[in-house]
Amino acid sequence: MRRSNTKVKLLWCCMFVLAGSTLSAINAVEWHNWRLPYYRIAAEMELFSASPSGMFWDNLSGEAPFDSAMLPDAAVFGSDHWTIEPSYSIGAGTPALSKGRPIYWQLEVLNDLRYHYLTVRQTLNADRRYNYDPLYPAHPDRFARGRIEEAYLQLDWRYGFVRFGRLLRNWGPFIDRSLILSSNPYSYDALEWQVHSSFFEFRHLFAAFAPNEHFTDSTDNQPGRFFTAHALNAMFGKWVTMGIIETMVFRRGNGFPDFQYVNPFSIYSVSNTNQEGGGNLMLGFQWNVHPGIENLSLRGQLALDDFQVDRKIVTDKEQAHWGVDAAAYWRDALPLQMHNLLKAGYGRRSEWIYTVTDKDMNWGEGYTYLSKGLGAPKNDGDSIWIGFSVIGKKPWVGSAVVSYSREGEKCDTSRWHDSDPGNITGLPYDNTLGKFPSGTIQSTLSLSMEGAAYFKDYVDIRIGFANRWIKNKDHRRSPGFAYSPLFSSEIGIHFSDFFIRLPK
Repeated sequence: MRRSNTKVKLLWCCMFVLAGSTLSAINAVEWHNWRLPYYRIAAEMELFSASPSGMFWDNLSGEAPFDSAMLPDAAVFGSDHWTIEPSYSIGAGTPALSKGRPIYWQLEVLNDLRYHYLTVRQTLNADRRYNYDPLYPAHPDRFARGRIEEAYLQLDWRYGFVRFGRLLRNWGPFIDRSLILSSNPYSYDALEWQVHSSFFEFRHLFAAFAPNEHFTDSTDNQPGRFFTAHALNAMFGKWVTMGIIETMVFRRGNGFPDFQYVNPFSIYSVSNTNQEGGGNLMLGFQWNVHPGIENLSLRGQLALDDFQVDRKIVTDKEQAHWGVDAAAYWRDALPLQMHNLLKAGYGRRSEWIYTVTDKDMNWGEGYTYLSKGLGAPKNDGDSIWIGFSVIGKKPWVGSAVVSYSREGEKCDTSRWHDSDPGNITGLPYDNTLGKFPSGTIQSTLSLSMEGAAYFKDYVDIRIGFANRWIKNKDHRRSPGFAYSPLFSSEIGIHFSDFFIRLPK
C-alpha cells in the first residue's frame, strides 16, 4: 500500500514539474508584508511560484534564493505549525509617497495556524498613513487606525482548495498589479475555491460588498452590491500559459444575487449581452510565454470593457474600452555572479475602461469597492518603461527603472454625463472626440531606483528614490517639464522566531 501511494505521489510531482509548478497552496507563505520587495523581484525572475499556473498572487511558494531565516521555505512553513510574526517600521519620505506627512509608522502582525489540510490566518495592519487617506473606510478621528487585511479559513486538498474570508489578491502574470482583479482596493470578504491539474487551473470567487457609512456620498456605497469572478488558465508544459478571466459587478435591490452570476460555470459574457442579468462586465486575457528560451518570459494581460457584438442600436456605437499590460523579462541575461533581470514593458488604459453609464453608476455598478478601483489604480493613460533588477549574494535586492508615462483627467469614477440634455443615453458625452489621454495631459519622465537589505535576525531597510520631470503636473498647464523628485526610506524590526510545530 505504501509503495502504491509513493508511486502516485511521484507521478503527480512529475506532472507538476512539466506544468511549471511543483508545490500546492498548502506550502505557501503570506506575501504582503515587509518581505514584499524581495518577493516581487524574485517573482519577476520566476524564482517563486504563486500557483500551478503562476497566474494568481495571494500566496507564494518555491525555493527561496534568500536566507531561509528571512523567507520561510516550503518544507518548514508547509508543516503543521503555529506562528506569530510582528513587524514594526518607521519611514520618511516626500509627501507624495507618505500621504501628506514626512514621517510615518506601520505595525503588522501575522498569525498563521496550519494543521494537516486546514489553514487559519489573520493579518493586522496599523499604519499612520491611514490618517491622511480620504478613502480609509473606518473612523477618521482615531489616533491609531488599522485593518484586518487578511482573515480566512482555508481547506486544502491535493487538487485545489476552498477558502472563506478576507485576503489580498492579484489575478494575472504580475505579482504587484492586475488590470482585472488586483490588491489595489481595500481587502474584502469572499468565498473562493480552486481546482487544478497538471494542465489547467480554475478559480472562482464570489463576494457581497458591504456598504460603509463613511462613504455616504459614494455611488458604490449601496447595499446589495455583489462581485463575482472566475478564471481558467491552461498550461502547456513550462513554455506557454494562457488564460481567460470574467468578472461582474452587479447590484440587486432585493439584496439577493442572480444565480447565473453565482454559478461558476456560467459564461457571464453571454448572460450579460443577452440581458439575462444586468451588471458591469469585464473580460480579460492573460499569458506567460517562454519563446524557446526558458529564462526569457513574455507576460501580459488584456482587459476588455463594454465590448460590442454588433452596432445595430445606438448604445452599441461607443468605442471599445480596453487596457493592456505587457512586459518582457530576461533572467540572468548578464554574466554576473548573482541573479539579475533585464525587463521592459508597455501599458495602456483607455479613458472609459471600468466606467458605466450615469444610470448604472447611480445604481452601484461602478468597477470599484469603497471608491477604489478593483483593477488598475487609474485609467486614461499609458506608459513605457525599461529596467534592471539584481539579487545580491547577501540578502539584498535592487532595481532601477526608466519610464515615460502620460495621464489624462479621467478616472474610474468619472461620470459619462449621458443624462445631460442633448447627449445620447448610454454613450460617454465626449465619445466622439477620440482624444487619448483626455483633457490636460500630465507627462512624466522618471528614473527611479529602489533597494532593500536584510540584516540577520531582526532588522531590514528599504530605500527608494525617483528623479521625475513632469509637465502639466496635476493637469495644470505648464510651459515645460519641472523637476519633482520623490524619496522614501524605511527601517523595520521584526520577530520571526516564534514557530511552534504542532503534533502530527
